[in-house]
Amino acid sequence: MLHAKLSRFQNQINPSGKRLEDEVGFDRYKVAQRLLGGEIGSRPSGSFLKIESNFSSAYRHGNLTIGGMSDFAPCRYIHFDRYGKEEAVNSAKLLFFDMETTGLGGSGTVPFLIGLGSVIDKSFQVRQYFLPDYPDEAAMLEAVREEFDKDTIIVSYNGKSFDMPILVDRLIINRVERNLEFAEHIDLLHSARRMYRRRLKSCSLSNIESNILDFQRYGDIPGELVPSVYFGWLNEMRTDLLGQVVEHNLNDVVSLYFLMYHIAQAQENPSGRLVDADDIYSVARIFESRRDYDRVRLTLNNCREILPESSKHELLYMLSLACKRTGRTDEATKIWTEMSGVVTQKTYLALIELAKYNEHKKRDLTAALECAQKARNFCPARESDRADLDRRITRLDGKLAGYSL
Repeated sequence: MLHAKLSRFQNQINPSGKRLEDEVGFDRYKVAQRLLGGEIGSRPSGSFLKIESNFSSAYRHGNLTIGGMSDFAPCRYIHFDRYGKEEAVNSAKLLFFDMETTGLGGSGTVPFLIGLGSVIDKSFQVRQYFLPDYPDEAAMLEAVREEFDKDTIIVSYNGKSFDMPILVDRLIINRVERNLEFAEHIDLLHSARRMYRRRLKSCSLSNIESNILDFQRYGDIPGELVPSVYFGWLNEMRTDLLGQVVEHNLNDVVSLYFLMYHIAQAQENPSGRLVDADDIYSVARIFESRRDYDRVRLTLNNCREILPESSKHELLYMLSLACKRTGRTDEATKIWTEMSGVVTQKTYLALIELAKYNEHKKRDLTAALECAQKARNFCPARESDRADLDRRITRLDGKLAGYSL
């Protein structure tokens, strides 16, 4: 999108490719507008550039289209927070938020480009506020402040720790707002880590885009270069990479929209969305942390056919515990018996569960002792595990000796 804008203005770039040519009456606001498009907004405290981008239902972002996202439903608070509410998120109140700054934090860090996205009917709109020069910061922040109200649900990526504290600080410093009010803040970084860190290790937004959303950026500017591009603009009105910075921010905001939907769908319908064993395990752990053991059992049962041998028994053991906690003891016992006949990292735990079952449910002390003794061959090296196992065997020996008298 922005590449097309840049191409229209390439005749204004001098042979060195450093900056637009000086022209009579050209100021930095008009230079930015001619390069990036948008409108110049003016207030008593200064001026800024507002760039608006609209994405129709046909827009594709990796493996999803806006029109294919089922009106952005179902999307519930609990998908993004284990203590979240079950109720659906009101998509009309969502404000997707990302910004580019002059540094990584501190009192001197200034947000010079703030992107805000909204769901509008069956389309998506992004509004980007660009700061042409430091003296105009209050004007830009005043315009950004008007995007928020007490019903706003902010969606960000690491925004709770980085973007929002910086924005609030600058609002206070510029005497625009002391207390920024909004209803909720959903930080997708935490949700993405819970779901994908086991497989991807790095959960940077770019890595999530390429591996989860199947969205590839071409010619994207690395995030660490963004501040230097802005300083080049301030000092020399260099424009050669400024358009790429704006496009970088635009993609960040749009990706948040699609990622939020993907995370919600993966939890609503794991068997229909997930194909990797690590992701299945992670989603099952999310359900387990909520004590939603029926969802754990349903998720793992539906995905059993695609589990690779390398992680099959780890997931089967989780399934067995879910069955146990939902009163499906026979199903759990069948899994433990299957696992006790193979050598895996979970064999020891399966044998201990069988020993408990035989001792406390079946009242078969002989079978319980046999399982405990067999578990010795698979006991982990931890002293506490060995001590627990020895106590179990001693107790079972004592019970059997007592019954035999």
